[in-house]
Amino acid sequence: MGNKTEIKNPIINTYLNDFIDKYEISNSKAKDKHDLFEKYINDIILTLYGNDPSASFYDMETKTAFGIDGIAIFVADRFVKSPEDVDDVLESLKKIDVEFYFSQSKTENNFNRTEIGDFLTGIRRFFNFEKCEIPELKEFWETAKYIYTKATKFKETPKLHTIFASLSPKEINSEDIHLKAEIDLKIEDLENLGMFSKVSHPQFWGLKEIMNLHKKSNSDLEIVVNMTKTPVTYPKDKSGKIKNGYYGLIKLEDFINILTDEVSGKRILRKGIFDDNIRYYLGSEEKIEVNHSMREQLLGTDSYLFGILNNGITIIGDEVNLNSEELTLINYQVVNGCQTSNVIFELIDELEDKEDVYIPARFIATNDEETKNSIIKATNSQTTLNPEQLAALAPIQKAIEEYYKSKKTENSFELFYERRTEQYRDENIPKTKIINIPFQIKSTSAMFLNLPHEVSGQYGKVEKKTRGLLFDDSKDFGLLNVYYTSGLTWYRAERYVLNNHDRAYRRARWHIIMLAKYICCEKTNLSNKIDKSNNQNSEIIEKIMLKEDQANKIFDKAIEIINACLKEQYDDIDIDEILKDRKLFERKETTDWLLSFIEKSLSK
Repeated sequence: MGNKTEIKNPIINTYLNDFIDKYEISNSKAKDKHDLFEKYINDIILTLYGNDPSASFYDMETKTAFGIDGIAIFVADRFVKSPEDVDDVLESLKKIDVEFYFSQSKTENNFNRTEIGDFLTGIRRFFNFEKCEIPELKEFWETAKYIYTKATKFKETPKLHTIFASLSPKEINSEDIHLKAEIDLKIEDLENLGMFSKVSHPQFWGLKEIMNLHKKSNSDLEIVVNMTKTPVTYPKDKSGKIKNGYYGLIKLEDFINILTDEVSGKRILRKGIFDDNIRYYLGSEEKIEVNHSMREQLLGTDSYLFGILNNGITIIGDEVNLNSEELTLINYQVVNGCQTSNVIFELIDELEDKEDVYIPARFIATNDEETKNSIIKATNSQTTLNPEQLAALAPIQKAIEEYYKSKKTENSFELFYERRTEQYRDENIPKTKIINIPFQIKSTSAMFLNLPHEVSGQYGKVEKKTRGLLFDDSKDFGLLNVYYTSGLTWYRAERYVLNNHDRAYRRARWHIIMLAKYICCEKTNLSNKIDKSNNQNSEIIEKIMLKEDQANKIFDKAIEIINACLKEQYDDIDIDEILKDRKLFERKETTDWLLSFIEKSLSK
């Protein structure tokens, strides 16, 4: 079908146009409506089931793989793309959960039995670890195969989820005995592999379901909570920083409704509600006494004591409105109680009859960032927090956020620093123009510290490698343009690569950013620290990067340098073959080659 595909439904067309604007997809890329629809569906999957701000629907793409349009692999709730990513996760966790998501998207107005069968067959072929049967999926396959070599780390064997989307106005015909037989046979075949703790029945998303899911993934987070009794009202805050606050008891079932949402008939954890909780979930099956104790309390005969023995939860929302014994929460976050919440979610199927369990809870409405930070720090004070977990609360982070705001006025160019995840949720801002802390670390490290080979992995790994080199509260307040310019350059480079080049160059974008610094400044003796000289250099780069056409010329030059340098190192092997090396841009020697090559180029 390709570029000839037409989507006639006006609502879906509106969704796709909004999607184009949200991610600033170029006109040339947006022409292929079938490809665009695939991207859109994969984005919904990541929004609903993912909890990794660095994950992109581009990372799910399977190119021309027959029958499969998207793959997402989550290890301990983190999107992984390589064996190295898996190792990064395992460094901080003793036990892991693994979930596989496969998608297929069709722009036809029906659910085709043959295509559904091909989809499930493709998944079965994917899990043949004797041989990679689908070459286009080799990178995903290598990652999945590696995960199973870490089987001793599994809390339980992985879960497999499948999603088939079409533009069918009708739900799939569950009475079709031929279709049912086809699906049942394929699912049984996957179950017989013995590789999964659960093979979910395929989710079939037609027009109605897509519309419902679109609403879920794009609307404000709002829920009504039933309190057992009228809650205690906190005294009025004379400063006005806290709008209102309440304390009371909620039933376990109502708390579960706060934590979960229903998608296609199943309960899923509302992923975004823990984004401000700076102590990540440690797991109940590990030797973590507090979580193991909670598990035993909930499943024991004395479960009614759970609320008495538990410290309770703290929820902060943009709005918390009380009407008798009902609280309406809008855009809320569980800022303390992540461990409690996740233990409850793990046991959700075993707690259906626990009507006598109550949870102590505090609900606070505030939009003041400093107040939020104070509450987060205070309510998480019982456990020692790692430096990376405190990053969002550091004074330098607030200063960077304010500096980005000042630049919007000065440059008339909108770029937003997201110090707190989802802080721009209710604002109509292209997602591409939001720079979060992980990407700030990666872009600044690549561009000004000459560490592009170190920033392609998981956030925790990158943060450890760059710790002490960035975000210095004692000296970086006068060097904020370094951070802004690296964020701006990353924005330009990301758009340039995605809209103008093959997927292979995505791995090179951090090196493109590094090279851009040298090309813009036209010299090689540049500092590799956050210092005054690089702050001055950043001002030169900023002026160029503010103009898209000039920025793209710089990136064109960077691509030329990368291609010429690699051909020189690999004896003129075709560049496409060289770029197939997944680890090419993760090696320090690649960075060293490029630095040496550009020094020679600029000295001519």
